[in-house]
Amino acid sequence: MTEERRQKAKKATAVAAFGTFIEYYDFSVYGYVAATLSVVFFPSDDPTVGLLNTFLVFGSAFVVRPLGALFFGRLGDRVGRRASLIASIGLMSLAAALTGVLPGYATLGVTAPILLVILRMLQGFSTGGEIGGAASYIREWAPAERRSLYISFIPGVGVFGKACAAGMAALAASFVPEHAMETWGWRLPFLLAVPLGLLCLYLRLKIEDTPEFRRAERHEATARKPFKELAADHPGPLAKVMAISTVQNVGTYVGTVFVATYLSTVLHFSASQAATIVLLAVVTASVFIPLCGQLGARLGGKRLLIVSYVAYVAVTIPSFWLMGRGSVGLAIAGLILGMVPYALCQASTYAVMPEFFPVQVRHTGVAFGHSIGAVIGGGAGPYLSTWLIDTTGSTLVPAYILVFFGLFGLGIALGAMRSSSDPDHLYA
Repeated sequence: MTEERRQKAKKATAVAAFGTFIEYYDFSVYGYVAATLSVVFFPSDDPTVGLLNTFLVFGSAFVVRPLGALFFGRLGDRVGRRASLIASIGLMSLAAALTGVLPGYATLGVTAPILLVILRMLQGFSTGGEIGGAASYIREWAPAERRSLYISFIPGVGVFGKACAAGMAALAASFVPEHAMETWGWRLPFLLAVPLGLLCLYLRLKIEDTPEFRRAERHEATARKPFKELAADHPGPLAKVMAISTVQNVGTYVGTVFVATYLSTVLHFSASQAATIVLLAVVTASVFIPLCGQLGARLGGKRLLIVSYVAYVAVTIPSFWLMGRGSVGLAIAGLILGMVPYALCQASTYAVMPEFFPVQVRHTGVAFGHSIGAVIGGGAGPYLSTWLIDTTGSTLVPAYILVFFGLFGLGIALGAMRSSSDPDHLYA
């Protein structure tokens, strides 16, 4: 790899990861202001009912993610990774901005939650293509011996995007009066998407497509029907990506998004305390993830996956036990402890997924496999946690869910991934 190619790889990684930062910021803001949105769009005498409705809308974004994955995957595998990255960030930013100016139930009546669902689904459609595009783009630019590190910046800056979403929610909750928070304060985090989206769109318009894709294009080796080829020729790798993505998404949306609402509505921290606790933990995770990516370059993807799943089983219940002691300091310590398996899982999952597929179907394979995992793990996680806590009365329900999926992931890593069709480096 020449020095010029190395510099282009670093620029490509930075631009792709910045877009993922914005995607995750825009997508996660909803979860961090869910308690306020439940009042604005789903007024009810029972707060739990309003919150469940809010998380149903949150989950609706996951339903359309596979459709977004197919659309942007086809675009990325036929036209180019760059075209897909430009289109996905434009749609996400537009949907977030429109959400920020959407009138509530008091103004529009039932039309308001319907429009909220439509905008949320557009965000999910966009997110369905972003991960496959960014992971494929960085993987095809990065030096082979440093791919794990380069790709780890996708979840690393994605988590930082969530941290910024939590930070904006914390600032709004701290400085905006409660009555104003329900009228205009909740809108501020969404409207920040406008300048960020425009900046990212400008940067993505200036990048080149990957050498590997351009080589396939020159040799007319790109897939005409990527999903058909994926389903026919790579069903085993696709199923494995779905499985490990499910575990990763449960960890993401239960452990870093739902937990903000959990801290305030279940453990009775104030909204500003809950947002601050999540902010500190998620910022810590954004530092952990690239370090785990570097570790993955040494251990190999399979071993890092196994370590992450074992860590979920070992530390999750102690993590939630600490959060439930009623102390802000112990809650911070508990959630940071929970970020250890989360960071390990993020780094290993994103590094492994692109290696399951050849260049012709890589974007579609990663995007679709990851989006199915997001539907199962992310779409159901917050709703299931809320319902089970209300049904059982146990505050440790989210911990039990994470431990269960840690065991599930461990079974996948130790069993199904032994197939000889897996990439050799997974066993390095």
